Amino acid sequence: VLTQIGSALDYAHQRGIVHRDLKPSNVLLDSNGNAYLADFGIARMVQEASGLTGSRIIGTPSYVAPEMVRKGEMVTSSVDVYALGVLAYEMLTGDPPFDDPDPMKTLMHHVLEPVPSVRDVDPNVDPVLDGIVQKALAKTPEERYPSAGSFAAAFTAAVNGQPAPPITVPPDERPTLPPEPVPALPLEPPPPPQLEATFDPVSPVLDTDPHLEPAPRKDPRPKNPPDEVVYDAPKEGRRRRGFPTWLFVPFVLVALVAGVIVVAFALTDGDPGSLLAIFTPVAPRTPQPTVTVTPDGGNPGGTGEDQPTARPDVLPAPSGGDRLAFTSNRSGGFDIYLMDIDGSNLRRLTDQDGPDFDPAWSPDGNRIVYASRPSRDDPSELWVMDANGENAVQLTRNDADDLDPDWSPSGEWIAFASNRTGRFQIYVMHPDGSEVQQLTSGDQDSLTPRWSADGKLIGYHAGVFNQSATNDLYIIDGTGGVPFRLTENEVTDQWLGWAADSLNVAFTSGQDLPDGQRAIFILNLPSGQLTRITDGQPHDDDPAWSPDGTRIAFDSDRQGNGVFDLYLVTVATRQVSRLTQDAGDNVAPAWQPRP
Repeated sequence: VLTQIGSALDYAHQRGIVHRDLKPSNVLLDSNGNAYLADFGIARMVQEASGLTGSRIIGTPSYVAPEMVRKGEMVTSSVDVYALGVLAYEMLTGDPPFDDPDPMKTLMHHVLEPVPSVRDVDPNVDPVLDGIVQKALAKTPEERYPSAGSFAAAFTAAVNGQPAPPITVPPDERPTLPPEPVPALPLEPPPPPQLEATFDPVSPVLDTDPHLEPAPRKDPRPKNPPDEVVYDAPKEGRRRRGFPTWLFVPFVLVALVAGVIVVAFALTDGDPGSLLAIFTPVAPRTPQPTVTVTPDGGNPGGTGEDQPTARPDVLPAPSGGDRLAFTSNRSGGFDIYLMDIDGSNLRRLTDQDGPDFDPAWSPDGNRIVYASRPSRDDPSELWVMDANGENAVQLTRNDADDLDPDWSPSGEWIAFASNRTGRFQIYVMHPDGSEVQQLTSGDQDSLTPRWSADGKLIGYHAGVFNQSATNDLYIIDGTGGVPFRLTENEVTDQWLGWAADSLNVAFTSGQDLPDGQRAIFILNLPSGQLTRITDGQPHDDDPAWSPDGTRIAFDSDRQGNGVFDLYLVTVATRQVSRLTQDAGDNVAPAWQPRP
């Protein structure tokens, strides 16, 4: 069956056709047991694939390749190789590798979970055969067999106890065209949960929840949306076909040269040689900040100089091997501080009238992005500064709250939350503040986006604003798409942080705890296993993983005096140690990346 279906797929792929819905019901058998590939109803020519749009993922969830779920990845003939691998797995075990009653969970399993071994179901299966199926089900197309026929040939050879034949790619009869990315076609998002919660907008939450005072991002008052907000949307490429424009190239070049000569004589009064001065080297222009740094400290974290200085090298190595940035009001107002992981080398980075909060490191550890308010009543904007507190530059400027920034591992994007459209949603932008794109929408407030270590996903929490008991955890592709819900219960789940393996997340939750208590939990995404690693007396919040994944920094008021300090918990032993001890609140730790 695999050989015959693999041959049919190769025939289609050589003609530029991708089936995209290979599954058992589309494999027909005649009375002699010959297999036929049927139902090309949603097949598309590869050349036309970049123009596909829609409101749902094409295909059947149990047989959909990961790149069809991840937004922005190319859909090629390899998706059919993946589906054929699922068929082989199902023929050997009786079930596809991922099959959940919830279609969204099935799709996310294809993206996140390692493929189960066939031998876990039937230990009698040859390990070589198991490895061949695993290769066909690789998460990325480049790791799979280059064609359906080469997979079927390797499978057949293993069944017959023969060495695998050389892998060959069948000739491609299509015109050679450069590939174009194909946006993933997301499922319709699930309806928002019915939440029975009330909120009195007159009484600030700060008066009732002491933890919201040290972290202003947890009390970002909703603002009315501006009259007009314009966002840069991703641009979709479009291929133009028609008359071969290369024929015009010689004529265009001749006309261009003639035009340059005429213009040169006109501009130089008949002395075009003077234009050679343009080749004289010019000193590079010093980048200008988006705001003027004033000596009176009007720029949060600024140095009081008129122009920024050159960016410094990486800070000296911390004495304990690691360094934390965090928010503290130990000197009165909330500011950004640095501290070595052993509690030494405390350094204050910002000092202005309004609060500075939510620090997050650039991936090279040389800069820090953070949120800042000129005063308590002003909207918060995002700023970036050097790791020594100098050269602060404002990134956003509007009448809404922009907060919760987090730098992508590639350094190309900063994710953040903003209520510029009325409710808080997740956005991304470049580190210079350009190309703002909205990722989430809906009737819930989405806050605290955090990039996975591989840069592919963003985790966040969403719920009714200032009603923490309604918050649940979600993940979304870093380029947008349909969110995937991780938790759903009647307690607080918020402030997600990723481990370095991108497979485990730490977060704050009140699960299985008395009312009002919160602890740090770890959720393993592939297995769904949930582990509590702190006792949660009473509030353990804001978990941040160490770069090596062995420890988690968090803030807590576990001393019972309503003051938050920083703590460390060792994941393996669950041993907790205290980092800070003073009269002020110390919250929102951010672990500096290692070089």
